[in-house]
Amino acid sequence: MSECKMEQTKVGVFLSDCGKQISDILDFDALTGFVKAVPNVTLIARGSEFWRGKGLQTLIDAVKSGKINRVVVAESLTKISDVNIVQAVEDAGLNPYLVEVIDLKDHCAWPHRATPAEATEKAKAMLLSAIERAKLLEPIEKLEFPVLKSALVIGGGIAGMQTAVDLADLGFEVNLIEKAPFLGGLAARAGRFFPTDDCAICIQSPSSDVKTITHTSRKCVYRSGFSEIPNLNILANSMVVAVEGVPGNYKVTIEKKPRYVDADKCVVCDKCVAVCPVEAPDEYNANLNNRKAIYMNVPAVHPQIYVIDEDACKFHDCAKCVEVCPTNAIDLDQKTEQVTLNVGSIVVATGFREFDSSAIKEYHYDDYPDVITNLELARMIDGFGPTGGAIVRPSDGKPAKKIVFIQCAGSRDRRYNPYCSSICCMISLKNASLIKEANPDAEVSICYIDIRTTGREHEYYYERARDLGIKFIKGRPTEIYNDEEKGKLIVDVEDALLKRFLDLEADLVVLATAMIPAEGTEGLAEILGLDLEADGFFKEYNAKLRPTETKQRGIFLCGGATFPKDAPTASLHAHSAAMKATKFLTSGKIVKDQRTAIINEDYCGDCEFCPV
Repeated sequence: MSECKMEQTKVGVFLSDCGKQISDILDFDALTGFVKAVPNVTLIARGSEFWRGKGLQTLIDAVKSGKINRVVVAESLTKISDVNIVQAVEDAGLNPYLVEVIDLKDHCAWPHRATPAEATEKAKAMLLSAIERAKLLEPIEKLEFPVLKSALVIGGGIAGMQTAVDLADLGFEVNLIEKAPFLGGLAARAGRFFPTDDCAICIQSPSSDVKTITHTSRKCVYRSGFSEIPNLNILANSMVVAVEGVPGNYKVTIEKKPRYVDADKCVVCDKCVAVCPVEAPDEYNANLNNRKAIYMNVPAVHPQIYVIDEDACKFHDCAKCVEVCPTNAIDLDQKTEQVTLNVGSIVVATGFREFDSSAIKEYHYDDYPDVITNLELARMIDGFGPTGGAIVRPSDGKPAKKIVFIQCAGSRDRRYNPYCSSICCMISLKNASLIKEANPDAEVSICYIDIRTTGREHEYYYERARDLGIKFIKGRPTEIYNDEEKGKLIVDVEDALLKRFLDLEADLVVLATAMIPAEGTEGLAEILGLDLEADGFFKEYNAKLRPTETKQRGIFLCGGATFPKDAPTASLHAHSAAMKATKFLTSGKIVKDQRTAIINEDYCGDCEFCPV
């Protein structure tokens, strides 16, 4: 039998009138008399509040004097009052699990203010229940875990990389994993971005980059020394398959797919690429051209090491790359391996992706090669892209002189995604303006429901686009069809402002597709024990007040994992998540609440609502 059970149970009851807010509803004299008659109640105190000030000191003195060894507080219950009372009791020398707090204001007095007598009777029942429960409470030893000074960042896009830089600069060991073979995410393929009109993949330089004059300057991620950060471990071609443990001490199992190239031996000589006879669609360039089966996205990509496309490579039936490699870096027998990491905190930065436009049958994305998406257009505009910056028709490679953008392709449409994807208007304005600046004679039109330019300097983009001669047509096209005689696509749209139907000729139709959660979001949410919103993105703890936190302590969100964001907003989110993770990682220890529920199996219906 425990020591507390051997000694007599002495319950102290502390009645608060919540600053006289409920004293005209509840009869506190009647409540005091009722509580006095309950066995084992050795102390009754009344006051305005017991969670701070003199009231809290009264409670502390009673505990220290030994007059009570159980505490019942009838207070206006808030999170802070509950925490203050429990902490004060523990500091006074009593086990914190021997405290019972009830709310007589919100759970009794105010809901029943019209019937004071009945409210008082309910208060008696609540007090009796709390006292009897307090008698049964037993001391529980706290379970404490040290917080490991390391973090895992899931997702190697602009937000994930910026988070990794921030945490590494603060001295933490950082593991950055990316399911693709190379870092960069969607931003690396988007070309220039608004509002700065620079490369979307620019990040703040890490402080370890000694070649940078000041660590507050920005650099292209490919020249930033990112891969050389001493306490940063990059795991590309990898994904999380299991998470165990507790906040502050997570055990994460990662499945690392083979690259078939030894990073320690490869000298990036490019001989393997030169002899490779197999070509495959280049997903980095939105499948607008082909690449070899062994490849790197761009010359200075992170990690700067080749990878073999196992779906395209003939492996030992060819092996020409093995024959020419001067350092024997290619290993065609590499296997998938599992890596276990122990980390204190996890940051989810999985981003988003384009909606599959083939679902919109009236736009014939799969049928007409000259119907493309904004991402495909961005790869064309990029001077290092598949067309060298030329805007051409994929069907025949001829220059596209008439370009029509269609906004909200899959967004604001209850058939697919009812929400606005928030960045599509600006992406189209940016791409359309770049086309007009490079080709002033090009005819560029944008069909829209509403043009939404909500950020700083974003309205300027809209004005600039008009000044450049871009036409704006208010209306959602109903159909795209191919006019074989003219050799043009025809976009059928009603102009709501002119109140007339238009048939727009186009060499190229660009769909501003919806942005949806990254592939694998649902599975990762299940592994991490996180919730998803109705739109499929990760759910924040509180979108307004705690936008980078989750219901799981030690797990944070940033960037497009919660909703599509432009580059500046994703960067801001990344900084915030890094600071929240830092606060958690420097907390020293985590105390696990040992209280558990006891299930009455006779009444349990297996509804599974209780874990939720």
